[in-house]
Amino acid sequence: MSESRKRKSLTFWQYLCLGIATFGMIALSYSFGGSFGRLPLGSLLRFVPKMAENAFMIFVPMVFGAVYSKKKVHPTEAFRFWLIAVVTLVLFYLAYFFKLPDRFNMWRLWGVFFPVLTSTSVLLAGLIFSILVQPYLYDLQRKLTVKQNLLVLCMLTVVGFATCAGAMGFRYSIFGVYLILYFAWGMFLANWKITKTQFKWSIFSGIVSFFIVFIGVPGFNGVFWYQVLSARNGGGWNRQFLNNPTSPFMVLMVIAIFLIFRKTIMSYSAREMRYFIPVIIFMQAPISTSFMNAFRFTNSAGVNKLIMIIIMMIVSVLLTKIYEKYLFRIKPFRRAMLYLSKDDNLVDILVRCWKNFVAWCVEHRVMLLTWIWFYILSFASFLIESDNLRIQISTASDINAVVFLLGTRFFAIILTTIFLDAMFSIFYFVTTRYWTSTVLVSVITIGWAIANKVKLNLRGEPIYPSELSEAANFKTLIPMIGSTLLIVVGIALVIIIALDVFLEVKFPIKKKGSWKRRGIWALLSLLLFLTPLRFNHDGGFIYHINRGFDNKQSFRNPERDIQINGPILNFLNYLDLQVMDQPANYSQSTINHLNSKYQKIADEINKTRKNNLKNQTIVFNLSESFVDPYTFPTIKIDKSAPNPVKFIQSMKDKSTYGNMLSAGYGGGTANMEWETLTGLNMGMFRSTLTPYVQVVPRYKFYPTIGMNFDYKSAVHPFIGTYYSRVEDYKRFKFNKFEYLGSKYKIIDQKKLGKSSYNSDYTAYANGLKQINSQSGGQFINLISIQNHMPYNNWYPKNEYMGKISGELFNSGAVREQMATYIKGVQYTDKAVKKFIGQIDKINKPITVVFYGDHYPSILSQSYTAKYPVQMHSTRYFIYSNKYARAHGAKEKLVKNTNFVNTSDFIAMMLEQTNSKVTPYQALLTEVHEKLPAITINFDGDKGFELINQKGERVNPKTLTSEQRALLNDYEAVQYDMTAGKAYGLTAKGFYR
Repeated sequence: MSESRKRKSLTFWQYLCLGIATFGMIALSYSFGGSFGRLPLGSLLRFVPKMAENAFMIFVPMVFGAVYSKKKVHPTEAFRFWLIAVVTLVLFYLAYFFKLPDRFNMWRLWGVFFPVLTSTSVLLAGLIFSILVQPYLYDLQRKLTVKQNLLVLCMLTVVGFATCAGAMGFRYSIFGVYLILYFAWGMFLANWKITKTQFKWSIFSGIVSFFIVFIGVPGFNGVFWYQVLSARNGGGWNRQFLNNPTSPFMVLMVIAIFLIFRKTIMSYSAREMRYFIPVIIFMQAPISTSFMNAFRFTNSAGVNKLIMIIIMMIVSVLLTKIYEKYLFRIKPFRRAMLYLSKDDNLVDILVRCWKNFVAWCVEHRVMLLTWIWFYILSFASFLIESDNLRIQISTASDINAVVFLLGTRFFAIILTTIFLDAMFSIFYFVTTRYWTSTVLVSVITIGWAIANKVKLNLRGEPIYPSELSEAANFKTLIPMIGSTLLIVVGIALVIIIALDVFLEVKFPIKKKGSWKRRGIWALLSLLLFLTPLRFNHDGGFIYHINRGFDNKQSFRNPERDIQINGPILNFLNYLDLQVMDQPANYSQSTINHLNSKYQKIADEINKTRKNNLKNQTIVFNLSESFVDPYTFPTIKIDKSAPNPVKFIQSMKDKSTYGNMLSAGYGGGTANMEWETLTGLNMGMFRSTLTPYVQVVPRYKFYPTIGMNFDYKSAVHPFIGTYYSRVEDYKRFKFNKFEYLGSKYKIIDQKKLGKSSYNSDYTAYANGLKQINSQSGGQFINLISIQNHMPYNNWYPKNEYMGKISGELFNSGAVREQMATYIKGVQYTDKAVKKFIGQIDKINKPITVVFYGDHYPSILSQSYTAKYPVQMHSTRYFIYSNKYARAHGAKEKLVKNTNFVNTSDFIAMMLEQTNSKVTPYQALLTEVHEKLPAITINFDGDKGFELINQKGERVNPKTLTSEQRALLNDYEAVQYDMTAGKAYGLTAKGFYR
């Protein structure tokens, strides 16, 4: 008969004790320290939850030790614990990922199947270790007398505490070895024939120990902080040494509790102990707190916690019933138990398992070696994309590629390996040749990696799916890659083919499995290659699985993306980009209708405009991270420090001036640049993306404001390959792009202080050179870099150091960074003043659109929730020089200028320069004049939001029917040039 049928059912008292223990253990997954601290005597009570947690870390192993002290335990019981834990973790994590799918991560899944190796639960690890050594403890304790047992246990307890001074963290499984001590205490106490006097003294010691810990912990905590605050070098000792599982006082307290309940504890069997394994998982699993906090039943956090604890208690009971009835009847588990039970000695079991494991590896060596080879192949493809085995992790630093990839991109490499194996399965089904299939996969992988590296070196970007059609155009590809490389590739292919033939003849590997089995694998592999079509579908099952493998494309830096994701995943990530939802009735006829509609509006506008845009000199000047420092939330700059932006603030009186709404915080430069050049808006997109990387490459030509000029150029005194600028500017039909490393020399390179970036003086010197290089009109996209992060105290004699204060500037590091930033802004102000003075002396119409692209990443982005509009608002001005104003340009615009979006600059510049408009520019003019400013949703949700001239949010539902129609027109045009078929390019006169 089974153990469950032999024993009698538990009494009400036994069930009650189990229930109380379960409640207490699951409750420990929450942090109640803050709640207890708000109660009367909170300074004492706030340490109670931690005391309870540490007490359970001692008490639970003692209880297990007592119950398992009756006879020697077979090592298979440890396997039972492990199996119950793993099955519980599988179910727990499935529920967790179902509730919070965005939290899926392969590292977490690793912890499910290897709970001991990954420190899922120290308590579980300690119990498994204890069960494995129980036979040895059993024999040892019976060899020693009661006094000898007591002496050894007491000495180990004191020595353990003395060794760590109560600082042992119990965060990792290795600390579970220490819990064997308390398991041994439980075995000893279970069989100790204690006298009444000894019992009374034990209880008394426990009570005294409780008060020592209860009063001593907050007391020593107060002493610690007094020393710290009074600058007496406090902090060099552990202030909570009494409140630790190694503390002898905690041990005495728990022993007293154990002795009180010893009779009840001894009435339990292994069956009840196995029940506690799921409870321990719910108590200590890394996901427990976030999972339980994810449920909201009422508005009361306390009631929610109580309900969840009860639910988890019920789940624990149900799981135990299911495990008892079904778990060990499952054939693989039953066979594993029988296999392990053949030997009584743990060492014999380990030896036999190792021999069988080696035999299995030998039998399946082809499969294992194939997988190992594909992993090496995958890893090699990542390394090929690196820069001399270095990967740039930010604009300021790089890291060893091998260390970085193995340490942080392990599962991205695994995912690539899975796709390589799927490719192999397809080839193997078709060719039925192992070596041919393996060689094909190898050649494709390495060849693809090299091809991407070649394009990275040539253009600073990887190969996009939209470019595969170019492979047929050998006449243009051969000059780009060079004939020498083609010869090398040809020779390599000949060698590879010869190697394949040699391997197939000399070392043939027989086909594995029937053709049906191989066909099923090939079909599943084909289905796997369809999954990238859902990689970018936010919220979908495949989306979360893909991101769980660390395949997270940023789309902002193509070179870095391919280095950290590898050439295979990088390509797959671009297969199906989710840009915009298709508007209703989108078609070529719709775009043609809009062309006609806004041609009429353009005709009306042009009646009052006298200038031709192509005759103007227009400079769109993106000033990196420029924000008026006085607009930072809560900031206070000491009055003794000079105004760092005195000149730019003065532009309020002599130019169009106001706040620009940025679609980024601390980054997103290329997105702001794209908005200014195209007049399109980031808020219209379905999800976060970088148009320069994800949208523009889809089109051979892309319309910008530059197309209205005979000559257009870009100047950027920094690396030019970020965001695919080199290639995208070609799609914009720019005549020239000056950057560091280009064939056009950057003149007057000047760095300020210790900064590694070229200054704004350099940017404007090169901008002025370009202005003077053309006699007629032209367009210049001028991008600075001086104020880019980081802000590491670059500048000597910084008068802003120690002069910054404010609620959000309470950290010394933040104040130092801010002082560095403000000094840089002051240099910008002086450079702008000089530049404006220079263009005022030039006798041709010049208009400068100056704008900061985003806030610097100094303040935590978490503050944007409190100051959403403010922390996405930068300064801008539009200035027309004296000559331009003398020839029809306005000095300043006065309507709808306080809050604008970057996409409004084209319409505003056209109005200020008094220039005629195209139908598309008429649409932009209507959007600027009749709609609130359009920007991204600052709450992080999908879609756009509207901001009025007071900087307040506007509910889209309050728009008039005319405004909604205008918004729909704008959305249709943007869809056409971002996700659609670019009908507007063939609509006569729409863009120019």
